[in-house]
Amino acid sequence: MPDPEMPAPELPDDGILWRGWSDETLRLIAERDKPVLLFVANPEPTVWPFLRETFKAMPKNAKLRQLLHDGCPALFLKAEEVPEELSSLGAGSRYQIAILSPSGLTPMVTIDPVSGNPDAVVDEIAAVLERVLKTWI
Repeated sequence: MPDPEMPAPELPDDGILWRGWSDETLRLIAERDKPVLLFVANPEPTVWPFLRETFKAMPKNAKLRQLLHDGCPALFLKAEEVPEELSSLGAGSRYQIAILSPSGLTPMVTIDPVSGNPDAVVDEIAAVLERVLKTWI
C-alpha cells in the first residue's frame, strides 16, 4: 500500500520517470508486480555512445512512455552503482538495457543498444515490453 505521507511523483507527459536503486523503488516494484525496464549508464567507450543516444531517444517514443506510465517501473543506474543483486546477473557487464522480472529482478530480455540506430533500439524496447506485458498474469 502506498505511504499516504509520501506524495506520488508526477509522471512527466513527455518524459520518463527514472528511479534509482532504493528501498522505496524496491517496494514500488513489488507493489506493481510488473516488468521493470533497466538502463545501466556504462561509460565504457565501446558502448557509451550507443547508450547515450538510445537514452536520448527513449522519451520521444510515445508507446514506451505509455507502457512505463501505465505501471512498469523504469530503473536507471550508473555502472559503478549497480548493486550486487543485479551485477551478479550480468547488469553493467553482459547487458546494459533489459526487461527484468519483478520477482528477483532477473533479466527476461536484454536489448543490445549497438544493434541499430537509437530510434530502432527504442522501438524494439517498446515492442518487447508490450509483448511481455501481454503474457503477464
